[in-house]
Amino acid sequence: MTDIRTLIREILAEEISGLRAELAGGQIESVRVGTIEDLTRFAQSVLNRAADPGFAAALCEGRLRFAPDPAAQTASAPIMPTCAEPRPQPAKIVTTHPAPVPALNKPLVTERDIAALAEGETRLRVARATRLTPLATDEARRRGIRIERTPT
Repeated sequence: MTDIRTLIREILAEEISGLRAELAGGQIESVRVGTIEDLTRFAQSVLNRAADPGFAAALCEGRLRFAPDPAAQTASAPIMPTCAEPRPQPAKIVTTHPAPVPALNKPLVTERDIAALAEGETRLRVARATRLTPLATDEARRRGIRIERTPT
């Protein structure tokens, strides 16, 4: 029982420190980079997370920072990452006859439903009572699809 309490305390402490960092204007993630493998693993995780626009924006705006794990510090100087300037977005083309917005009349929308939408879709209509799974929400965000709720 004490192991569970210890685990819960550790998780709560981690979450509270994350919330405090967010309130202070940024979040600092501890990174273990004691070996080449650690550094490679860290770089791969950043690359995977960069697909999320929110992560990339937080990183470039300085709201997300990384600090070396004190237990794995080496004598080498830290490398400060830099971000390229954001690429300009292409101009949006407005047509006189907009394409109809796809609608799903389901009580639960899953990741597969979002993945089945045509490439280039930017909106999806669902009923107000429709629920989206967390993976569906992530997929919609990744593809830049805005979810619109209908009043019915």
